[in-house]
Amino acid sequence: MAVAAALIAVPGAAAWTTLSGGVQNIVVPSMLVTQSGTELVSFESPVAGTISVSRNRAAPKAVVTGDPIAGRTQLVQQPNGAIQLYFPNAQGVGRLTSTDDGQTWSGPIQTQSHTVGGVMAAAVAPDGTPYFAQDGTGFVNVFRGLNGESVKNVFPRCCGYAESLAVDSTGLVQVAFYSNADLDGTFLHERLAADLSVAGSTPLKPTAPHSDRVPLVADRSGNTFMAWPPGFPEATALTVVPFRDGQPSGDGVGFRGPFGGGDPHTALAVDQRDRLWAVWTGGGAVHVARSRSHGEHFGAVVNTAVPGTAYQVSAAALNGDPGSVDVIVNVGAQLIEQQILPGLTVRLSRTTAKVRGKKVVTRWAQALDDGFAVSTATFRVGGRTTHANAQGKAKVRPGAGKAAASGYTGAAFTVR
Repeated sequence: MAVAAALIAVPGAAAWTTLSGGVQNIVVPSMLVTQSGTELVSFESPVAGTISVSRNRAAPKAVVTGDPIAGRTQLVQQPNGAIQLYFPNAQGVGRLTSTDDGQTWSGPIQTQSHTVGGVMAAAVAPDGTPYFAQDGTGFVNVFRGLNGESVKNVFPRCCGYAESLAVDSTGLVQVAFYSNADLDGTFLHERLAADLSVAGSTPLKPTAPHSDRVPLVADRSGNTFMAWPPGFPEATALTVVPFRDGQPSGDGVGFRGPFGGGDPHTALAVDQRDRLWAVWTGGGAVHVARSRSHGEHFGAVVNTAVPGTAYQVSAAALNGDPGSVDVIVNVGAQLIEQQILPGLTVRLSRTTAKVRGKKVVTRWAQALDDGFAVSTATFRVGGRTTHANAQGKAKVRPGAGKAAASGYTGAAFTVR
């Protein structure tokens, strides 16, 4: 299904910082950018029995202590501004609520889920209804309502793992997960009916085993996006497939591997302007690319080396102009964090004209962000700097050059 993306990979320039130590390599933080632009991160420390929340990259604070089965958490925000934190405890799933943008939390309230295990996914419908999900042998349970008042097993076969939930702008509920019920593995997308029963499904296979997360996100324009790694027994690519009305709306965009070990660990994130970020691991680095075209194509891939083995990855798209993505990587005993800027793509061209009977060649460089002109870019070639026009273009001389723009990761190019 994949369509290869012709992108230029550029290195990221920032540095990793430590968000927390004392975690296990199975911890996958939940990340949320609130309506006011605050970034919240929740995660568990199973040995300590705590659930912690970090606000705007500050030191995490424990909001639940003495939890004998502290596991996967999920953060969601309702249209009225209330933030819900779902987490597993000895009675099933508990819920904390914040009405002050994550500064303080009330609860816990026990939900209707009495299944002991991590909360693998959560989402909120446009009408404010929360959904969350858990999995286990013979079930992927999807709960609806603030406290999970309704529930349906959407995959009674053995076994479904690593599910994600998304609700599109029409209210269509969708779930995606990995299944090893078939020998060559399946990434399965399901659309759910009003009673949460399965109304249709799209299997994507063959796939390498992945039990950390099957990314699924929805934007505000009616699109849903799923990332999956074709190839078996090891992934050969990463593909981001768009869905509309619960059906694939195209072949998607593919990013080539190869990948070894557990790679690619993957996350998808959408900001308030419907800009879509794909984040994945491979070759000792985190790779990110952003789409401003609803997943039709992506801008340049930015690579950032990871100091250690990447076991899990999470991401949150930050608002602003031009925007960025905050990435958290679990490197085994620590959660490390870095904000990564979108990358520039440089398109080179020539025009030829006759001046006084002589052929004159003019060389041009154009800075693009997923095909959109970056008018603030500069191009430096041979010690000379030129500024882009409204179309992101400038005249350049032959030689090795570098394109730069505020808020972007720069790109190298060579003019011949």
